[in-house]
Amino acid sequence: MEYPLRDGKGTKAHSFKEFHMKDGTTIGVFQGSRGENPDLDILIKFKKENTNVRTPAHIHWIIDILIKKEHNRELTLEFAKYLRDMWDRVKPFKTKEEQQKCELTQTTHEKLKNFEELNKYGEFDVEFIGHLIELMMIMEKTGLDRAFVFKQLMDTIIKEKDIFSIVAKAIQKRGR
Repeated sequence: MEYPLRDGKGTKAHSFKEFHMKDGTTIGVFQGSRGENPDLDILIKFKKENTNVRTPAHIHWIIDILIKKEHNRELTLEFAKYLRDMWDRVKPFKTKEEQQKCELTQTTHEKLKNFEELNKYGEFDVEFIGHLIELMMIMEKTGLDRAFVFKQLMDTIIKEKDIFSIVAKAIQKRGR
């Protein structure tokens, strides 16, 4: 996967790791440059078939979770709790080798298969949401000492706060 840099020279950044989803979506992991560990920082981009490369934001997957919740409340809340609990298990990159391998351990097919019914609803499959969130957690834990938006956002869903509270938290500016 590649995307154009804003350098005025037509330079393109290339992913060092890609995750290909069953639904045709690809998540690309690129070298980042921010935070406390810029050499270990990552940028995450995704591309669905026949679309442009996009930078994910919390609002993308949160809207999808809300759609899923309208169709299957109990399973969606169980999925949200699983994602929230991942926060404590996901570890930041400590070495360049770990960053380049970029292994996802919490969103394997086996761990997500109980939530696959949710794929009937919304834009994204649980595989995409899980991989995206695990990568975002790694990114936040690796270089952003004030990263807290994800945990608070998941809590607003699990506690079934009103849609305005959830969307406000999802579009809150982070330290990036």
